Amino acid sequence: MPDTTPIYLEEFLALHPADLADRLQRMEAKEARHILQELPVKNASAALTELEDEILADLLEEFPQTKLVPLLNAMYAEEAADVLGELEETARARLLRKMGAKEAAAAKILLKYPEDSAGGIMNDRFITLRSHQTVGEGHKRIRQKHREQKRSDINYLFVTDKEKKLVGVVSIRDLIFSDDEVKISDIMDREVKYVNVTDDQEEVVRRFEHYHFLGLPVLDEEGRMAGIIAGDDVLSIAIEEQTEDMQKMVGLDGEERTLTPWTQSFKRRLPWLFVNLLTACMAGAVVGVFQGTIKEFVVLAVFLPIIASQGGNAGMQTVTVIIRDMALGELSPGDGRKALFKELLLGLLIGSIIGLVVGVVSYLIAPKFGISAEMGAILGLVVGAAMVLNLLAAALFGVLIPFALKFFRLDPALGSSILITTVTDVAGFFFLLALAKWILTGSTQA
Repeated sequence: MPDTTPIYLEEFLALHPADLADRLQRMEAKEARHILQELPVKNASAALTELEDEILADLLEEFPQTKLVPLLNAMYAEEAADVLGELEETARARLLRKMGAKEAAAAKILLKYPEDSAGGIMNDRFITLRSHQTVGEGHKRIRQKHREQKRSDINYLFVTDKEKKLVGVVSIRDLIFSDDEVKISDIMDREVKYVNVTDDQEEVVRRFEHYHFLGLPVLDEEGRMAGIIAGDDVLSIAIEEQTEDMQKMVGLDGEERTLTPWTQSFKRRLPWLFVNLLTACMAGAVVGVFQGTIKEFVVLAVFLPIIASQGGNAGMQTVTVIIRDMALGELSPGDGRKALFKELLLGLLIGSIIGLVVGVVSYLIAPKFGISAEMGAILGLVVGAAMVLNLLAAALFGVLIPFALKFFRLDPALGSSILITTVTDVAGFFFLLALAKWILTGSTQA
């Protein structure tokens, strides 16, 4: 257990919340828990909101509820909801009952929505005005809200009607540079871009990227203001989405980090590696079918990994481009044909060039395996043709796999790397060995 004398704690108090969280994440859970309990509520609550989800969940397992409640009360509603979301339902309900009535009510609203939806990432710190009010009244409203919430990142004021439905938006810049007597209705923008509480966070990121907003209003099912999403929150979400897609492509669940407890990493990695083992057996089975051909032409064993790896790399290039465009909303199902044609063309061109190179190489090394010049030329043709066919297969399935996963309402990034590698391994082995059996064996018999 670390020393928690005032002098020792001074070191932690001087840290920015994000830096403090980094320090805590490198400690054992028991040690980090002890430090958090000794720190002032302000520092501890700020650090808690900066922790990675897995580390946070681990810390909360044995965190005394009497110590946790003050921390939750000190947080903004969306931060408290994020922390509570890491707990089991019974523990969450118990804490909500012990929290302040106002704080608990605000957190409950956000907890209604999935954590990866607009409703789950919005905050409730927005300022509303009515269209008949003046700019001067808008200034007063800002000062009042600032005194209540100590906010300094107000970028927009939202104009609502008597039913709290959004009818316009005013930028803080327009409010500052307009005269006090001017009506809000005269300076507000009526063409408001927004998201709904049920929209996925990927859609939120796309809106921010497309329109370059500093904030975006979130509306409920009846068109009323439910909250806002700030631009700085979207940055972390965008990074999270990119990380998630990258990890899913190789069979991870998108939530693993370097400091994730090894037990969680073990449970997340093992299933997909078993899938990979099964698919590798398929490639091995293809080799088994053609073992007679390999015995007759041992040189083929040299080119099996070359053709398979080239196909895998080419397939991953295609999959990465397709998934990236899908994630950003730049590729719709109607664009599938264009994408397929382009990738097949690239597969043919690149496959022809690389196939020519490996074909020449196979011809040159054939004599070292006791193969005549005539058979060496045929070998070069077989190896080159297999390379072209495998890169065409990589292009075809590199497009089809993401679209198929999306058609079945699965995440296109989910295991795409493993699937495309399997296809190109099996196809590459089959094309090379089948062509060799058909052409080379036929030539020797002739």
